[in-house]
Amino acid sequence: MQAGAERALNRLMTALAGASVLFGQGMLETGLTFDIPTLLVDDEIIDYVLRMLAGFKVDATTLSTDLIKEVGPFGTYLAEMNTFEHLGDLSTYNLMNRRNYDMWAASGKPDLYGQARERAKEILATHKQKTPLSPEQVKAIRDVLVDAEGELGVADFWKGKEEKRFIDNDLY
Repeated sequence: MQAGAERALNRLMTALAGASVLFGQGMLETGLTFDIPTLLVDDEIIDYVLRMLAGFKVDATTLSTDLIKEVGPFGTYLAEMNTFEHLGDLSTYNLMNRRNYDMWAASGKPDLYGQARERAKEILATHKQKTPLSPEQVKAIRDVLVDAEGELGVADFWKGKEEKRFIDNDLY
């Protein structure tokens, strides 16, 4: 939970400061690891941040002034079509769960990372790469990375966690 909050706040503060580029999507361990499900979560966070920065239209229609007069101070707006029509204006998510607890529990209590992982599998299974890399090309790229890590003296970092070095093998 802390990591998610940090990721969201980091992107929000960077965007509020006026940066034109948000950096680090999908990166973990200070950029030493890249994770596709985390990239999808970051994409959703950035989409929300950008929606907030775009501002809000404020006029008689968006404030529903006519509806407020019609329903009155003691009425409820939840059952009004206007509320339903504008429900997702500011909080439409693809991965984050917006259901109440009972609905979330009934759907198996899916967690954000698990949903992002399933979406990543779906994307990878259906995406058609124009020119996929051959196994030889993938090996050549990895060999360059391994050599560079050796030259920089950081190769020992991966001892004991080789399975995490390049990809989540269960994901691919």
